[in-house]
Amino acid sequence: KYLWESTEHRSAFRLIAQNKESFIKFANGIMNETNSLIASVMEKLPEIRSVQVKMANPQQWAALSEDDRETITSRHEENEQEVKRALPLCNKTLQMLGFLNTDPDIRHLFLLQEMCARLVNMLLHVLTKLVGAKGLELKVDNPESYNFRPREMLRDLCSIFASFASAPEFQQECAKSGYYNAELVSKSVKTCRKLNLLTGESMEWFETLPDLVEAAARNVESDERMTADAPEEFLDPLMFTFMTDPVLLPTSDTIIDRSTITQHLLNYSHDPFNRKDLTIDMVLPATELKEKIQNWLNAKRALKKEG
Repeated sequence: KYLWESTEHRSAFRLIAQNKESFIKFANGIMNETNSLIASVMEKLPEIRSVQVKMANPQQWAALSEDDRETITSRHEENEQEVKRALPLCNKTLQMLGFLNTDPDIRHLFLLQEMCARLVNMLLHVLTKLVGAKGLELKVDNPESYNFRPREMLRDLCSIFASFASAPEFQQECAKSGYYNAELVSKSVKTCRKLNLLTGESMEWFETLPDLVEAAARNVESDERMTADAPEEFLDPLMFTFMTDPVLLPTSDTIIDRSTITQHLLNYSHDPFNRKDLTIDMVLPATELKEKIQNWLNAKRALKKEG
């Protein structure tokens, strides 16, 4: 954050962002790391709480055999060490996502088709863990000793939501995500307002998010109905979703949506259909099929307008 706030180094961040492929790999690494850290922390905090409750009850603790107490204590200490290691990294990663996306050019890259769905799912996953029904399981004794500051984490998370709330791409991906829960997001808005976690424009944009996603959901549903009878050749062979930017993989002669293969190549360096070496610069636009898809969509829209 110090480097980001320094005018001397801010230009270096922007230089990285100018190389789209490199930045996408960098951003993908951030999200992979955050998902991994959150999964570890959210698994272990309830275990820590459970042991703390047992130890706080002398009768219940004494009723266990000595071997059981030793096993539980050993596991408990391992969990504590892991959480103390992972939480500071998790906190810093969320904060970095927050300040990076104050820059419009960097925020635009996170809104690319190959990145936006991953970002949305990651943010909603963390929000569900923090504010969802099982949030009480995270209330460990002396949370500060684990660097667990749920209020600060919620603030950082919701500020990221606020920075993207006005973007139609973000609204649409929220509407598509299986993690999205309107009640949960509304609850988070109320919590932010009550605790004064966000202020000014950030709070205003975050408050609008549930309504914006609801409107986006209607558009998504309309689009899905329109493409429900799409020819099989218009569907992505891996995701079985309607393709918007088909490309040809020269290594297997397979046509796939650009966003699907881009996401795949962020983590693997091979063609998913035959495992031959593949890089994104080898991928070729399927111009003829893209034009065919567009003509089919235009005809569908014309029919809808007439109806």
